[in-house]
Amino acid sequence: MSLHNKTIFYPKKILLITHHDELNIDKVSRSDLVDNQSQRDIMLHFNGLILASILLSITQCCFAQMISWNDNIPSALQPFQNNPQILASYTQNNIFIYGHPAVKTLVPTLKNNTQPNVSFTSAALIVPANVQQVSKTLTDFNHYVGLFPTLKSAKKLEQSENIVQMKYRVAIPTPIPVLNFNEDVTLQHQIKANSISSLVIDSPIPYGVGKLEWFALDEHRTLITLTQWGDLNQPKGFIIKKILNAIPEVKLGIPSSTNAFIMEALRNRFVKPNTIALDPGRIPTLQLSEIQLAKIAQLCQNTQQPVSYIHAPTSILYTHGRENMRFSTTYQFYKHPPQQLQKWLTPQSYQELFPRQIKKIVMTPLKNKTQDTDIKVNVGLGVINIPFDFKLRFNYPETNENNFYANGGDLRFIKGQMFLSPQNQGTLFKITTTAKIDEKAPFLLRAMRSLPYHDVLPAIGGNTVFVQKIRTKI
Repeated sequence: MSLHNKTIFYPKKILLITHHDELNIDKVSRSDLVDNQSQRDIMLHFNGLILASILLSITQCCFAQMISWNDNIPSALQPFQNNPQILASYTQNNIFIYGHPAVKTLVPTLKNNTQPNVSFTSAALIVPANVQQVSKTLTDFNHYVGLFPTLKSAKKLEQSENIVQMKYRVAIPTPIPVLNFNEDVTLQHQIKANSISSLVIDSPIPYGVGKLEWFALDEHRTLITLTQWGDLNQPKGFIIKKILNAIPEVKLGIPSSTNAFIMEALRNRFVKPNTIALDPGRIPTLQLSEIQLAKIAQLCQNTQQPVSYIHAPTSILYTHGRENMRFSTTYQFYKHPPQQLQKWLTPQSYQELFPRQIKKIVMTPLKNKTQDTDIKVNVGLGVINIPFDFKLRFNYPETNENNFYANGGDLRFIKGQMFLSPQNQGTLFKITTTAKIDEKAPFLLRAMRSLPYHDVLPAIGGNTVFVQKIRTKI
């Protein structure tokens, strides 16, 4: 290989990076080359969802020129009789994420069709603060720096009454310097009594709209919601383009992960830290009535999108002590009986869902309806793909249920459950998972721990991708 550009030093490795799309490596042994390339591939796969979600979340929140825009973004309350108390009864102490039916919306920055038919995604969170405190925080755009991680600066470009144009600097570090993300994002915010509507003016994801709303539940609690959409089919940033082209499945998880990013930032600002210690073998459960579950199934049917919850922080007991873990639960409705969906509870079906990434699955049956599963994964943007191992133990207490947890492998802290619940004219599929990158993970994967909310976004994004991939196969 011919090398003409810069040298990047990693511990015990030397990577020589060219200006071409592919990274060329020389002056290292073949084993070192394989190790670095495979770790980059794995890093890019896991980083793709987080990177794109962070960027789109910031763009929801051409220079210095006001754009005439009368937004028609649906309220997050719309599916709940426009009643904040009803939405709050579903949200509880979690982050609640759900979709809207496709609708036309005004996006004046689009060059051709300025009223595209789009699918919005909403999220809701209850915070222990009065509505005045929430309003002050959300309308203080200069102090978004410090509120949202990755936001490094905020500058007001122009203001006319309740309309403000802001330029934000977004910096997202990665363990590979050539992939570090540093971009400017320009948004137009339009402030009303209890909402802020935002239009993307300039960004690597150039077309998008969003709306933050806040509603007083009582004197000490406020319901905050976010409703947003971004066009992931026309990115202009090099890194974003490369990730979305190489791993198109990432797009399925970005809307939910985007909302999760913003709501997690707001939760960290308003909610005092409190970790629930789970009993051994337990996972967090949702307190939902049969009527509420039927409503969730209806939401899934009407929107063709999953419904998700991000649980409050928990800890799980391991032999070495307790590990803080964040669980996410995702629901999806399918017009099939549980018997036709039971195959998706077994790991051998995962290769059908992700044929490009999963290359081999080895299962070892054990006693008491249990099996060990070794899943070998090849992912990435380079020409060299090396297996990345997930080792999971599955248990099947019932025909419509599985439980699983990491039993070794490169990610040691994985835990989850899937459940099929019969409904009228179909099945409500539920998946609850948590995944955490620990200090013994491979170098570049371990370095992802420096990214914001690395313990939250992979689970919620992975869940939504998983249930939507099933929908394409049945």
